[in-house]
Amino acid sequence: MWVPLIRSVSRRNLRKHDLIIRFSSVSSLSQLTFSDVSDSSSDENCPIPQQNHSTNSIEHAHQVFDRYTLIETLQHLERKPKTALFLITHLKECGFMHDVVTYMAIIRFLCYRGMMRKLKVLFLEVIENKNGVFGFEVFDLFEELLKEINVDGNNLLVRAVDVLVKAFISVHQFDEAYDVLLKIQGGFLLSVLTCNLFLNRLVEEGKVDMAMMVYQHLKMKGFLPNVYTYGIVVKGLCRTGCVKEAGDVLESMKEAGAEPNMFTFGSYIDGLCSNGYTDSAFELLKMLKEPGSLIDVFAYASVIRGFVKELKLQDAENVFFNMKQAAIVPDAYCYGALVQGYCQRGDILKALDLHDEMCSKGINTNCVIMSSIMQCLCHMGMSSEAVYQFTNAIESGVFLDEISFSIAIDALCKLGKMGEAMMLLEEMKRRNMNPDVKLYTTLINGYCLQKDLQSALNIFNEMNEKGVKPDTITFNVLVGGFSKCGLFEETNILLDNMLALGLEPTSATYDIVIEGLCKGGKAKEAEAFFNFLERKSSSNYAAMMNGYCYTKNVKEAYELFLKLSKEGKERLLSAKASCCSKLLSCLCEEGETDKALMLFKTILASDNGPSKIMYSKLQSAYCQAGDIRMARWVFDMMIARGLMPDVINYTIMIYGYFRASCLTEANYFFNDMINRGIQPDVVTYTVLFDGESKVKRKSSTRGESGREEMGLSRYLTKLQEFVPDVICYTVLIDYYCKSNNLKAAICLFKEMIDRGLQPDTIAYTSLISGYCYDVSLHSSSHWPFASRPRPSPSPPPRSLPLPAAHS
Repeated sequence: MWVPLIRSVSRRNLRKHDLIIRFSSVSSLSQLTFSDVSDSSSDENCPIPQQNHSTNSIEHAHQVFDRYTLIETLQHLERKPKTALFLITHLKECGFMHDVVTYMAIIRFLCYRGMMRKLKVLFLEVIENKNGVFGFEVFDLFEELLKEINVDGNNLLVRAVDVLVKAFISVHQFDEAYDVLLKIQGGFLLSVLTCNLFLNRLVEEGKVDMAMMVYQHLKMKGFLPNVYTYGIVVKGLCRTGCVKEAGDVLESMKEAGAEPNMFTFGSYIDGLCSNGYTDSAFELLKMLKEPGSLIDVFAYASVIRGFVKELKLQDAENVFFNMKQAAIVPDAYCYGALVQGYCQRGDILKALDLHDEMCSKGINTNCVIMSSIMQCLCHMGMSSEAVYQFTNAIESGVFLDEISFSIAIDALCKLGKMGEAMMLLEEMKRRNMNPDVKLYTTLINGYCLQKDLQSALNIFNEMNEKGVKPDTITFNVLVGGFSKCGLFEETNILLDNMLALGLEPTSATYDIVIEGLCKGGKAKEAEAFFNFLERKSSSNYAAMMNGYCYTKNVKEAYELFLKLSKEGKERLLSAKASCCSKLLSCLCEEGETDKALMLFKTILASDNGPSKIMYSKLQSAYCQAGDIRMARWVFDMMIARGLMPDVINYTIMIYGYFRASCLTEANYFFNDMINRGIQPDVVTYTVLFDGESKVKRKSSTRGESGREEMGLSRYLTKLQEFVPDVICYTVLIDYYCKSNNLKAAICLFKEMIDRGLQPDTIAYTSLISGYCYDVSLHSSSHWPFASRPRPSPSPPPRSLPLPAAHS
């Protein structure tokens, strides 16, 4: 109902000032455009004069209009909305001071004309209240709206409350929107669409608890949810892990006579999968897979993603197959989930097959899928293939984002192709992509790997100029590059710059400097830097020991370990498995088995214990030293600590027992290995063949050659199942030379070279010895060392020559 007029203005007076008010908008109310309204009168065709904001015009407007005149004028212009909007806009432009009464008049006008978008803009202007131009708050308008609705029963203004809530939601003022709901009294409610919008926005913003409060409040007020309301509630409950409660909502939905649709079931199935109940989700999916059912591709994609997340790729494939049987065409999200799953497993061939199948069906790939494939290829050391996939995607018109570009640049850096990496960086800039600190750090690392420190510094300077602040990792990469080049002073300058930027060097930073200087040939400087550190962490000690091992100063590394042992800090150091493993390996290589054993027992007493590699190293050292008893002790200790021996551990023991001429024990370990289901490899059979052949030569004088020949033939047959390596060829060549079968030895030697394998000193020595024993083959025509081109590697031989029988 219009407020009674105190003052009247004649139509003649209004017409007189019509040209004054028909100006275009410049204020925020200028968003009340006129394209969607049309006056029925001839005012629509009236020319609009150019703006002339003279002081006289503004004063004139204030003289003609006050709050009551404006209300009456809007009433007269009820059928001329365009003219009314000109009036509203120009008065605001002229500085007309609105109050609650005039704004309520405008709200009524917009409601009656159905201009809800313009009403929302009006509410937003009051909500934001820039520079405090309004003398009232938006809730003052809301109170007036409630009065008219409750007193006069003006149901049309309920739509204004709807719009007010939407305005609050659009600027993330959820508490204010909820206050509107709480203050509504009487028999009216917001529209279902507005309630669903509010609930869904709360869920998407992670405010699920508040969404449930709103939902319960609406139900208390008599709100009748529709199928989409239930779906939003189910989605919200599932996102907080309340899967059982979500199921209860579905049951209450059925009791209320509402049938779930694709959205509702899809939300529930997606929630089950997100909370680890993918098996249950798949059972529900199969149960709903009936003719005319409302299960769409989204539900299937959710189940596939769920199984992939649980690393059940075979189950994910079953869902994929089930989907095709149901005549539902998989989309990029279904294929993408499977591709990502196989990439995580490292099965790149399967991932690429799926990707090719997807593209062959006309389904466009996307940057997420391409990034997964490229990342997998990089992790597998196939950087060139990753770059190829990137280039192919670009040429095919696939949109690739910053992540895809970053992976490609990282791959190029690993390949040492810094020029191409920089070209991709420039292409990113051309596409208005902003390189981040991680990408710049990748480029710096690439140049450091190439020892191009000047270019690395150029990238560092560029990132600073672009306002990208370097982090600790950036400086770690730089100090690593400089220290590995032996630039001790420059490394210290970088550390000072790091502190100047407010970044504190970490223990890892000092580790990088220490190991880097050792690798750069500056062991003394590394030692001085280490000693200069006031508070040394266990990783710093480990870094210094690694540095000593790298420079072959094993004695200093072991002395540092002893010093820590005396100070009771050996347990801290034993937690650094890589450091202890490296020291143990160096001690074993130098034959320092006593020192290695002491280190091993220290690690054995620690919480983590030795790794399999440490057991193998110590086993091998004792076997090389001929101490098979201690080698067996290490083997038994590994089993006692719950570690299952592998083919390497068994092969080492077999080798050790053959060296000790203990055939029975060697065969026992071989049989035990088979019984435990551990498959021998080419090294194992090489050790068996070599060991028994040497025993055969010793026992040939005792008339046992026939039985031994049978054993050698069996191992030789097994070796044919593998691709021989250098050691295997060398053992066979040595055997044939000592068996007076020089032709077979020469044949194997030539085949070894043809396959691209480089013979070692032992192979040459064995063959030379064979020639010395066989004077009948001294002619140079049989000499295999003659210069000749090396062909490309050929496949392994179909059969190896059997040992010649002796009479």
